[in-house]
Amino acid sequence: MKTYSFIRLALVATSLLLSAATFGQNPSTNAPREGFWVVESQPKKPCTAYFYTNDNQLIYQEALAKKQLNIKRATTRQRLNAVLEQALRQWALNQQAVPANQQWLASEFKR
Repeated sequence: MKTYSFIRLALVATSLLLSAATFGQNPSTNAPREGFWVVESQPKKPCTAYFYTNDNQLIYQEALAKKQLNIKRATTRQRLNAVLEQALRQWALNQQAVPANQQWLASEFKR
């Protein structure tokens, strides 16, 4: 009887450790290495995405007419990160902000 309860305890402990390792992973593994983005949305107004460098300098912004972004979705975050990388590349070339509303974000979400 003691052997059976010890085995059951070992199995429960092992499964808890494995599940903790699975769920304990950092959810921001898709986070960009440089820069960050902020999405601002208000009812009855276009959604606006702002893209910044690590120094909090605004490098690009785009308003999406008639579109609301669900930033909880992984694909939305990936698309925002892709536009951030594009804006950072352009900013690195010119060292100045990219003109607003170049439709980079809109083209990402039309795919």
